[in-house]
Amino acid sequence: MGRPVVNRVGEKYRTNEGYEAEILESISSKNNTIRLNDEYGTILYNRAFKEIKNGKIKNPYHRSVYGVGFSGQGKYKISLNRVVTKCGNRWSKILERCYDEKALIKHPTYRVCSVDEEWHNFQNFAPWFEDNYNPKTMSDWHLDKDILIKGNKIYSPATCCFVPAEINTLFTLNNINRGLLPIGVQREGNKYRAAMSDNYIGTFDTIEEAFQAYKIEKEKLIKKLADKWKHLIKESVYIALYNYIVEITD
Repeated sequence: MGRPVVNRVGEKYRTNEGYEAEILESISSKNNTIRLNDEYGTILYNRAFKEIKNGKIKNPYHRSVYGVGFSGQGKYKISLNRVVTKCGNRWSKILERCYDEKALIKHPTYRVCSVDEEWHNFQNFAPWFEDNYNPKTMSDWHLDKDILIKGNKIYSPATCCFVPAEINTLFTLNNINRGLLPIGVQREGNKYRAAMSDNYIGTFDTIEEAFQAYKIEKEKLIKKLADKWKHLIKESVYIALYNYIVEITD
């Protein structure tokens, strides 16, 4: 005969993450049901008593990823065989961009950005990723938050899309180097030079003339790339690109 099952129902232990774990059912030493004292009253099954006693129980709702993200309970895994999945990597990267202090020191413009609370739970991000990401055609594409909604600062299911790198770089603003002049305009003696990156457009007497020349060429380029990638990008992205307006306040 095996050892009799020790009835540990009602016993409470503290996890290493700081939660109280109460045993609700003892089936065997390797099969216990517990409830955590988190905000969800999370129930976990098939936990070994040794793990419970040693505090090694992991709470799937513990905000372990940059202080906000958590794995949640469901079929989606952040990593498989100790290797982070493509989906897990994209999820952690947007959280890092918005909430990791080291990343924010390098890219301070993201201090005003955030990730929608729905996406704090990986189980909510993963199905959106599956629906919107094609690994055959989008392996090096960027996850963008402000093409669909210009000026948007929130990563969310309604605001994000995948686009090729050459489209995404069109909307990268270099505020540090341009000073107080509008986007696409540089001072050249007593005149103003319009250019897209290293592509010279022309030199003009006024800031407004230079910007207007830049605006025309930039919007033309955006439409050109929208047409180039039309067969792969989502229709909503194509429409947003075609309707995009370059403004002097950008």
